[in-house]
Amino acid sequence: MSEIGYRIKCIRKESSLNQSQFAKSIGISQGNLSEIEMGNSNPSAETLISIRTYYNVNLNWLLTGVDSDDGNTYEDNYTKKLTEVFRGLNQI
Repeated sequence: MSEIGYRIKCIRKESSLNQSQFAKSIGISQGNLSEIEMGNSNPSAETLISIRTYYNVNLNWLLTGVDSDDGNTYEDNYTKKLTEVFRGLNQI
């Protein structure tokens, strides 16, 4: 199983959906989803965007397993901004 396939499977399981239900929600076939989850094929850009849209998933995390460009994980944008401000103050 590829890492991206594993993350997609985790999103599906966390949503308590079977492959058919999840695949329908993102506009692909159950067979295609199965191949992606097993690592035998990669999701298209359209599929990734659908997952991001319908399941509110960070695309960077979906693709790389990391939540943000700087490698840190933030709960939300507010927390990220506070962290950036704090770091900026410490550099003065």
